[in-house]
Amino acid sequence: MIKILIIGAKLQGVEAIYLAKKAGYHVTALDHNTDAPGRDLADEFIKADVFDEEEILPLFLKADVVLPAIEDHEVIAKVDEYGRKMGTKVMFDVNAYNISRSKHRSIELFQKNRLPIPAIYPDCVFPVILKPDGESGSKHVKKAYCRRQVEEYLKTHKNIHPVIQEYVEGPSYSLEVIGDGEHFYFPQITEVIVDDEYDCKRIVAPANLEAQEKQQMLEIGQRLAEILKIKGIFDIEVISQAGKLKILEIDARLPSQTPISVYHSTGMNMVEMMTELALGNAESIRILPAKQVCLYQQIQVCDGKIKVTGEHIIGSCRQLKIRKGFFGCTEAITDYEEGSKDWKGIIIVTGETGLQAHETFLMFIQQLKKGLGIEDWEFIE
Repeated sequence: MIKILIIGAKLQGVEAIYLAKKAGYHVTALDHNTDAPGRDLADEFIKADVFDEEEILPLFLKADVVLPAIEDHEVIAKVDEYGRKMGTKVMFDVNAYNISRSKHRSIELFQKNRLPIPAIYPDCVFPVILKPDGESGSKHVKKAYCRRQVEEYLKTHKNIHPVIQEYVEGPSYSLEVIGDGEHFYFPQITEVIVDDEYDCKRIVAPANLEAQEKQQMLEIGQRLAEILKIKGIFDIEVISQAGKLKILEIDARLPSQTPISVYHSTGMNMVEMMTELALGNAESIRILPAKQVCLYQQIQVCDGKIKVTGEHIIGSCRQLKIRKGFFGCTEAITDYEEGSKDWKGIIIVTGETGLQAHETFLMFIQQLKKGLGIEDWEFIE
């Protein structure tokens, strides 16, 4: 049995642990937080400080592969150092990450290679979107409609060096790229649906793209894979404007949400694919077609409301458990306790079509309301 050490048990860690268990691996998860959301999903959980070499190095010796599921560049550099020192495969591309963790460096890469991106402020029309240079997710993301709002944002966010670009309306898509520096694989394009705070609340796998958009996405993925010579994984998020795709950002680390969605749509397990590549088994990688549509969303149940919301809520969960057939869904990853009316969870549903999957999700909501005796609670999608 393959032994995998996963560093971090929060959002990306939950994703990594879930998929590693689906692959049949023995999973050891490590986090500095005793109550990390993914701790109970692993075979073994260790509370530790990554900078404590005496405690960490023996864990590297026991592992066949190590997967960092974090975004702290100092921690990542230390993990990479340990991997080199102990001869353990670390499934992470530090060079690609050092580019992607800065939106300014990423834009320079896109511009240098003439890849399509939204126009850069001030050479664009309003509204514009402001994003911190070194943060992922929706934190400190702001939409501005005039120069005054831009200047106010810059005054109150002096140390985050934001990227400012034209705000583009349209559907957003994501594609993961997995590679070993020579071979590159593109599992599935998914659609990313965000809430009012620009936090992803739902993934649709596969995305329903036009053929030309799919071709554009794969060409962007291939081009970036060759430029970065990726050893590990990165994901690309784009937006479609009148059928033309523009790159929003790249992240050279295991993302959350999309890998589990792709797994339930196709059967492809990105953690397993990365592991096979790291262990030199590129010939075992297979790209599979979608066999069904998967909808992946987070819900929060409390205070008279059932709400589909952004993924940030999962970061505050404790003692997550996997529940198959939970109130009629395919699978849930949730902190729900029997009879509770205050809980959060990831809800996964599938169907032959997107419409059928959504109908299944609405049936889940009805069964949930009935099962908990909260038929009069408001459902907000």
